[in-house]
Amino acid sequence: MNINEISLWVRDNGRIGRSPWDGGSTYPRMKARVLYLEGLLWGGMVGDDPDLSIRVGGSRYRSGLRPGRILQKGVAENPNDPGVGVWRIRRDWETVDLTRDAAEFFRISMDSVNTEHVRALRERYEIDWKQWPWEKGAPFYDDNHNGIMDADEEPGLAYADQVVWLVANDIDANAVDGFVHSSQPLGLEMQMTLWAYDRRYSGADPFFHRLNEALKHIVFKRARLIYKGISDEPETITNMYIGQWVDPDLGDAVDDLVGCDVKLDLGFVYNANAMDDHFTKYGLIPPSLGYAFLQGPLVYSAGNEAQFDFREKSDFKNLSMTSFTYEAPGDPFSEPTTLRGYYYMLQGYDYNVHYERKMRYPHPPGVEPTFFPLSGDPVTGTGHIDGLFTYYSFSPSDKRFTCSSGPFSMAIGDTQEVIVAMVGGSGSDRLASVSVMKYYTKWARQVAKDNFEVGFAQPEPSTPDIPFQPQDFRLYQNYPNPFNSETEIRYDLPVQRRVKLTIYNLLGQMVKVLVDKNQEAKSYKIRWDGTDSRGEKVPTGLYLNRIEAGSMILMKKMLLVE
Repeated sequence: MNINEISLWVRDNGRIGRSPWDGGSTYPRMKARVLYLEGLLWGGMVGDDPDLSIRVGGSRYRSGLRPGRILQKGVAENPNDPGVGVWRIRRDWETVDLTRDAAEFFRISMDSVNTEHVRALRERYEIDWKQWPWEKGAPFYDDNHNGIMDADEEPGLAYADQVVWLVANDIDANAVDGFVHSSQPLGLEMQMTLWAYDRRYSGADPFFHRLNEALKHIVFKRARLIYKGISDEPETITNMYIGQWVDPDLGDAVDDLVGCDVKLDLGFVYNANAMDDHFTKYGLIPPSLGYAFLQGPLVYSAGNEAQFDFREKSDFKNLSMTSFTYEAPGDPFSEPTTLRGYYYMLQGYDYNVHYERKMRYPHPPGVEPTFFPLSGDPVTGTGHIDGLFTYYSFSPSDKRFTCSSGPFSMAIGDTQEVIVAMVGGSGSDRLASVSVMKYYTKWARQVAKDNFEVGFAQPEPSTPDIPFQPQDFRLYQNYPNPFNSETEIRYDLPVQRRVKLTIYNLLGQMVKVLVDKNQEAKSYKIRWDGTDSRGEKVPTGLYLNRIEAGSMILMKKMLLVE
């Protein structure tokens, strides 16, 4: 996928991130690596004996899945069949300039792309567009609702500009055992769709400008799990959990920190250092990368409304993120080593040290343990945050994390689906990148709440309840300038900081302090009436307004005239 600022590789067994060439995926596009691997995990119980009935599947460094769908109970497609694989479409495949796309696809420089590269890639798009496997479950716009993709209907999903689709299954016992030793197949088919947007808007409406800017930094992923079963097995999976596992490598892999935001159902990674050589060579500040549950599994809940297949479903609700876990080589919380360890990880427990007692992750003294360790705010440095070199907050390293949701149950024939957003953010410093990433996550949640119609299908969409959040620290020129009686000073604050805004004369003498306090991230307007700290009018002349916010300092000249 590479339609916007996130570029990533998708494999036919559902693993995302690694490419055959460079070992990862990039953000911003064609710049430094931010992701090594990610995949979906799930676990549940088949039967009543907790020592024998736990089963786990999905993908991490190895995959328990094989490409292809389940044809009937216990029987899967041949993964080598020509119709099995990853499918990718874009509506503008016939006319769009594919030079940049071809450079990424063939792993060559832009200057090396020739007409043959472009022709080959365009042919791939044409084949996938015209042979789109809608019969297997690939999404399309079913305008007449007959369940068939007719000649005048198109493939695609959610008005996206690029869509990737695949289907895989866990029927192969050897693959499942190789993924998590001693686990058995569940008989699940996973249909995965990824989509993203590259929208241009030249109008004056700030809503669309902010929406389209946010969408440049988001890739959406829907995973549909269909329980088709294995022969002679129980008909129900109980106490089931699903998790989004991520191994991020944010530039240099060994200086990563992770955290979660419970209100946003979000797990994320950010850099421990102000700079990272992988990004510095592009003139970039280290970004932040997050994964947010936008739509969790369905559970029965009388009187509520859930979302499923972009429609409302009565008497159900969508589960939110129910736990966050993290791991790193060398830390006490390294990757699970047992089948039960994986299952307890999905539930949010300390899975390797105390899993028999189902202990939660350690929290700082005085903080009540929850299923959400590291849920403090790294921007303000408050709460339980990573990187404190203690038992409950380890040093920067090659971190991994899992966001999970559950429990729920599945019977034979049931379908569950989850929607996750991969969100990048790049700000004026490493912590501002976290704030920008969370701001874009709020847009992702709003778009999902509106069934991915906001800004696309609705002619007059309602503005979401998302305040504008600046991406950079900025001091604007005062207006009016020159001025007589008063002038307005505007500035943008991308992260919470203590701000001091001071007026000086050209001799460097302090005239008046307009602001001196902690302020949250947003845009501000301050008026100066041309008086000093005693309230007396100052004489005509040039003045400086100087703003300090943490380590950032900016100044502008102002001319006061009578």
